[in-house]
Amino acid sequence: MPEPFRTVTPEGTEILVETLPQVRSCAVGFWVRRGSRHETPAEEGLAHFLEHTVFKGTEAFPTPDDLAEATDRLGGHVDAFTGKEVACFYGKVLADQLPDLIRLLGELVTTPRFDAEELARERSVILEEIAQSEDQADDWVSELFYSRFWEGSPLAHPILGRPEQVAGYGPAEARAFFEATYRPANLVVAAAGALEPGPLRELLRPILARLPQGAAHAVETSSHTRPFLLNVPRKDLQQVNLVLGFPAPSHQSADRAAAHLLSHVLGGGAASRLFMELRERRGLCYQVGSYLSPYADTGALQITASCAAAQARELVQRTMAECARIREKGVESDELERAKLQARTSLVFSQESSSSRMFSLAHQSIHQGQLQSLDEQMAEIEAATSEDLLRVARTLLDPAQVGLSALGTRKGGEIRRKDLGV
Repeated sequence: MPEPFRTVTPEGTEILVETLPQVRSCAVGFWVRRGSRHETPAEEGLAHFLEHTVFKGTEAFPTPDDLAEATDRLGGHVDAFTGKEVACFYGKVLADQLPDLIRLLGELVTTPRFDAEELARERSVILEEIAQSEDQADDWVSELFYSRFWEGSPLAHPILGRPEQVAGYGPAEARAFFEATYRPANLVVAAAGALEPGPLRELLRPILARLPQGAAHAVETSSHTRPFLLNVPRKDLQQVNLVLGFPAPSHQSADRAAAHLLSHVLGGGAASRLFMELRERRGLCYQVGSYLSPYADTGALQITASCAAAQARELVQRTMAECARIREKGVESDELERAKLQARTSLVFSQESSSSRMFSLAHQSIHQGQLQSLDEQMAEIEAATSEDLLRVARTLLDPAQVGLSALGTRKGGEIRRKDLGV
């Protein structure tokens, strides 16, 4: 299989292409290296607001109906999302529809109209999205975790924004953020599938020429974690929803593979320690899991669970006890081998579609600063040793650094500092 193609235009746009001879589809993503953590306090929610409102009309597709019809004519799908560190507009189509897909995505990131009437309607939709997030306990408890774990730093910004701020956003705010942010040096175009670099670059040339030139908009992005304990009662919930997290390595840390494997041993599968201890042996919850959330300069190893209010304290105590056991004794060799197999399997499965390959290319370039072959990624996983996991566990799973948000606690049954082993 050919090696991925990478180039950077004179204006600073990075173009990544992986040709996959065995497929007949193409996946393309226009990635903007700006997310909610790059907003100033006065801009909270604008990256997400922009992601929504560019779909309300462009120069070539003046109305939402025009864009919807153009999307349907592609025969594939088009979507977008906003994260803490990026925004992305992407699609997947049959190879012969690639020019039309590039044209449509290019319109979204270069010529949005920001019609006042359309933006007012979409603003109401976003406010409903925020309200829905508050109603969904697993979403809201995670938002509470982020707001406290990184309190006072940009990672605490809610991606959706705060209702009182979003309610005031209109064409002027959207246009100003767009013109400052959607610039060539902030853009990465990643593509994978039945396509070649040369023709793709020709399709992109007129699109990239439309972007405002000049330096890329950026704000201070340094973030620091802080331990906390937050109990939030909710009478409308029958269970307590929990997020418990520790500081973790960044995307580019040399310990990223060991941290990923440690998370899997802790709560990554049906044979993981927390699943076996909390669900199978103790019957404290239906579901529990852990996952890694790395960012440019920091990260979090998060454990999530929900349980009856009367069992919340015991669940937290036993979770912290399991973390202490790993911190003291490390992991067994068979646990490590199972985790490595799961990581390798997930990695291989993710290579088997044009969409997955496109996302992987962009992720590696934006977050890790390099493109690794599948063999190199597999080797990184295999190189992690039991000693590495023990060393990382002793650094990460420190009860003095833990943060916990609990949503739905009852009076007298709140989580206490001593439940965290502090």
